[in-house]
Parts: sequence; C-alpha cells; structure tokens
Amino acid sequence: MKKVLISIVIVALMLTIALSAFAGCTHELEELTVDDFEIIEMNIGKDMPAAEGATALKSDMTAFEMLETAVANYYNADYAISQLLGSVATYIGPIKVTQMVDAAKIRSGKGDASGNNANGASYFADSISYSQFASLYEKIVITPDEIKYRNADTKYARRQDTVEVKEWNGIDTNFKDVADFTAKKSNNPTVLWMYDLQKDYVQKASDPIYDAETKTYRFAIIFDPDKSTVEYKKTMQQQLEGNAGMKVEGLEFKQLRLRVVLWENGMIRNMYITESYQMKLAGVIDSVITLNSDVQYSFDPNEAGYDIAANIASIDSDDKTYTKPYTEA
Repeated sequence: MKKVLISIVIVALMLTIALSAFAGCTHELEELTVDDFEIIEMNIGKDMPAAEGATALKSDMTAFEMLETAVANYYNADYAISQLLGSVATYIGPIKVTQMVDAAKIRSGKGDASGNNANGASYFADSISYSQFASLYEKIVITPDEIKYRNADTKYARRQDTVEVKEWNGIDTNFKDVADFTAKKSNNPTVLWMYDLQKDYVQKASDPIYDAETKTYRFAIIFDPDKSTVEYKKTMQQQLEGNAGMKVEGLEFKQLRLRVVLWENGMIRNMYITESYQMKLAGVIDSVITLNSDVQYSFDPNEAGYDIAANIASIDSDDKTYTKPYTEA
C-alpha cells in the first residue's frame, strides 16, 4: 500500500528542492508513548466477525502475544479487508508538506505470511495519495492466473468521496509471479505489512485493556525502529531512488508505534500506526517524514463496497471517476 504514498513524498521533495538552503535545519520528532487511547468509531468491520479456526485471546497474554495471535488469525482468515486512511507529514527543514493516503486491500482465500501467495488467494489493492503538489492513484490485482498493475494521475481534491482521474495509464501484466512483481514494483500487497515485528524488538508496551462493552482488547507497542525495518529500508531505498532518480543517503527509521484494538476472538479490529524516518535526498535535502495511519479491518465478504470480484474487474475499466465505498466517520 505504500508505493504510491512514497512516490508522492518524492514528488513533494523534488518540487521543494529550491528549499535546500534549509537543509541544515532539523525538525524535532514528537516522543511516542504507550499511553491509553480511545476506541474509534469504525467505518467497516463494525461487528465482531465470525472466527472459525481462529485463536481467541486470553486475558493473561502480553500485548505482543496478542498481536502475534491476531496476525496469525489474519493470514488464516478466508476473507480479509483492510482500509487505510492516513497522512504523511514531510519536513524539509522548517517547511512542512502534507500528503494524504487512502488505500484498500481485499483478499479472498487464506493468506501467506511469506509473501509468496502459496495458498493461491486472490487480491485487489488500490491506493490514492494526494497533496497540494500532486495526486496519484494505483490499482493492483493478484490472482492465481495473473497479476495486473495500473496507475493514473488524479485531479487534486482534499478527502472527498469521489476522485476524478485525469488519464489512466496502460495495464502492466509483465509479471511472472508475486516475487517478480515485488522486485519490479518494490511492493507486495499480499503481506499485512513490511515490518519485521519480533518479541525481542519490543521497546515499550502497555498492558492490554479489556473493554466488555465492545468485546475488545486494546494496547500499544513501540518497536525498535531500526531492527524492525531492516528489509523495509532496503525496499524503500530501492523505491525512492528508482522513482526519483536521486541518491538517497542516511535513510534511518526513527520511530515505530502500533496502537492496536483486537476483538476478543483474536481478529484485528483496527490499528493506528505511527512511523517516522529521516533521509537526505541527492545530498541536498534533509527531510523528516512521519506517517500516521488508521487501518480498519473487516472479514466479511458482504461488506458494502468491498466485493472482490467487482473490484478486480474495475482495473480493466477506463472510468475516470472513483467513488469511495463509504463516507468517513
């Protein structure tokens, strides 16, 4: 989901290269904590899903044990939807540029944590990323029989229900398998995320809090931002240099925090993720980038707007109007 997002970051950096005089300035990152947080209103997955074969949570589990259980349940589910709404704040010295991202992913069939789609599931993923400088839309389809990729520039508009496409580019089908797609696009929509989250990488974690009214557990975990992103950084560097044609230096993750809400039966309800990193582009622009994203989950194939067959078919359409499946809360 992050390819378009990062591409737009690069567009912003390229358009602000004249600000290189500020390269010596720095932006202080907000210190992340594991303080309590409210359970937000959901747009999708409003009710606890059926969870046949899922491992339920236990009150004596640690936050990491609950997260580990929920991730396994996500991949084992027969149908999974995630909807991300987020913002990317890019600081070039004292100058702030904000991008928005709206991304969905739908999977039919059991997932594969290795990222190779070993179970032959079908996927649809799309992503809209936009700022005052540029706006971009992409769609990805992965099935046992084919892989398709398509993108388009869009007319800039701040978070409205309908997005207008300027012109669709052609459909790229030149991919042998998921590994080939990942290598060429520096993106793999078959995985939950690109982090490597291990117990030994936990820096801070809150005790899980149970809410009997919503039948959920909630907690926050701060991971070591360096150890958790070793492969992610390699992918990002390849992607940034490939898209921008500029040398990226000193790419370093500074923060990674997950604030998580899980259903008591072990399924993911939503996550609020904060990640920050710093880099120098072309040896000139020193930037600090922070992504805040709210990711909501559903496991219902009847969730309005997220029918996978209709979404897969949409990649072949030249329709220039995209309507969100729901209105934001």
